[in-house]
Amino acid sequence: MERLGLPASAVLRQARLPATLHLNEHAFVTTAQYFALWRALEELYAKPALGIRLVEAADTAIHPPSTLAAFHARNYRDGIARIARFKRLCSPEQLHVADENGECTISSEWLYANEPTPAVATDVAFAFLVELGRRGTGQHLVPLRVELTRPDDKSGAHRDYFGCPVRYGAARDLLVLRSADLDCPFSGPQPRASRYPYARAGRRARRA
Repeated sequence: MERLGLPASAVLRQARLPATLHLNEHAFVTTAQYFALWRALEELYAKPALGIRLVEAADTAIHPPSTLAAFHARNYRDGIARIARFKRLCSPEQLHVADENGECTISSEWLYANEPTPAVATDVAFAFLVELGRRGTGQHLVPLRVELTRPDDKSGAHRDYFGCPVRYGAARDLLVLRSADLDCPFSGPQPRASRYPYARAGRRARRA
């Protein structure tokens, strides 16, 4: 957040949480408080595709072990499975992964949520999984499509990042990958997206 010019204390205050909460390594938040943090981010950083910007700015080297392990997987499929397993065991967020007919469909479910998932949280979840494949394989993998329940913000930011058709007003939020891409081997994590050769070359897609 600080790389985007947003002090953590300001975001916490906007979410009506203690301004020093981020300094407590043992602090926990409820799902409602976690969603409030995302909404506070949306209010303070009123620009399209905030979640995508956050994921792109994140340095793989400083990921916690729970997610860093996914970047050391055998292949993309194994990396997604590691993330899904961690969430299933240790998180109130669950990933539902279905792989059939050449498509791998991924959706996210918050088990204790009493309200819709903030759009930025969905963007972070989907962009993280795409970055996992891109950084792990070193290739600019492109999903088959992305389906979002929100209205189209007309910015084109999601289409530019994902490089695939994006359907708005969908029944549920879905990330749809090519099953064949899941077998791409991982060569080890790359530093961050901005250092990729393709990041400066107009994000040319691996496949048309």
